[in-house]
Amino acid sequence: MIDYKKKYLDLKASYHQNKKPVPVSFREIVDIKFQDRATHLIHTYPAKLIANIPYFFLNNSYFANENDSILDPFAGSGTVLLEAQLAGLKPYGSDANPLAKLISKVKTNKYDIEIIKSLFDNIEGSYFKNGSKKDYPNVINIDYWFLPHIKCQLNNILKCIDEIENDKYREFFLLNFSNLVKKVSLADSRVSVPVRLNPNKYPDGHSIKAKQESTLNNLKTIDVFKKFKEIYYQNLKRFSNKNESRKISHKGIIISNDARNLNIENQSIDLIITSPPYAGAQKYIRASSLSLGWTKLGEAEQLKSLDSKNIGRENYKKQDYQTITKTSIEEADLKIEKIFKVNPLRAHIASNYLNEMKIAIQESIRVLKKDKYLILVAANNNVCGYEFETQKYLNQIAIQNGMKVECEMIDDIKSYGLMTKRNKTASIITCEWVSILKKNSQES
Repeated sequence: MIDYKKKYLDLKASYHQNKKPVPVSFREIVDIKFQDRATHLIHTYPAKLIANIPYFFLNNSYFANENDSILDPFAGSGTVLLEAQLAGLKPYGSDANPLAKLISKVKTNKYDIEIIKSLFDNIEGSYFKNGSKKDYPNVINIDYWFLPHIKCQLNNILKCIDEIENDKYREFFLLNFSNLVKKVSLADSRVSVPVRLNPNKYPDGHSIKAKQESTLNNLKTIDVFKKFKEIYYQNLKRFSNKNESRKISHKGIIISNDARNLNIENQSIDLIITSPPYAGAQKYIRASSLSLGWTKLGEAEQLKSLDSKNIGRENYKKQDYQTITKTSIEEADLKIEKIFKVNPLRAHIASNYLNEMKIAIQESIRVLKKDKYLILVAANNNVCGYEFETQKYLNQIAIQNGMKVECEMIDDIKSYGLMTKRNKTASIITCEWVSILKKNSQES
């Protein structure tokens, strides 16, 4: 078994010797097939943190010991929370996206498998017994994204799930239902934000054209409940496997809707591991909009409000970016001034992102115990042709608020794009930086 503490100490020594970030491959250090591990894959979600990174730190006695409290203020779909739970630790999290909160909550819950099976039998019986329901939830552009017979079948499944009285178990089936939604929609599965299938965009003989035509043909005759049943069986197996882990003793707890206002006591957290959102990089609410609508967690009229709560969002009124917004970081301000001359909106997105991240980082430091660690996973990207050094700027914010860099690593991940190809300022993440920051013992 790999001694992760020794491995980290070697990396730390190399960092201090060479005075530069240490190249690592967390996929090689932690050689585990996470797609088969517990409940990691119960639901799709954009820009997931690879589980190898939190696993390395959470199963490392240098950073965490049994029953320690672990926080991810940008929990997303709960990768850190689940790995903390599997390591016998107490996970706490926060996220502004109601769908992310649902995924994390269900992913880290413990369920009685026999109760789940009995409830599914009830759903199946009700589905085939009940007539067609017409009072659809307020899903944004529902008729644009769903064929009539699919819309009807989805609604019938939802009505059956709504009959479950126990909140915990209803949420389990609601999550399975949410994971079904995009799979039976007219949205292109290759793109995180909904983009409608359009095979006519491609010439005859093109592989994407053929695949999209096949998908559209399948949707014309698809049995939506059968697809729901397949997803249910897959997740039932995942939870059965998870229940076999003897270390698990705590469920994941989503504390807050906002990383800038955590409902956690001062100096109560032993370790923070997080991968914050990027400035204008992922449209989390838009990517989740179909599931949010169908689950009633964010119906059409609520999406704008939900988006406004996300750090790194793109939607601002024109009057918001008529002048340059300053940050507390000199290097960033110089870069933002250059971006402003090209695109004032993107300059405002970047500056407001850093200002909101400053509040979130200060809040994380507040709840962290003295002499404990914040593991910050971040990536840089290009904005209007200029490199925006997000990792460096976030580190500077942490240092300004009483943290000290103990080690920096860089992992050549190349795992996902930052924006849709339609955005001319798009770029691809070529690597991720992992900063290990220690809270000074003098800080309150």
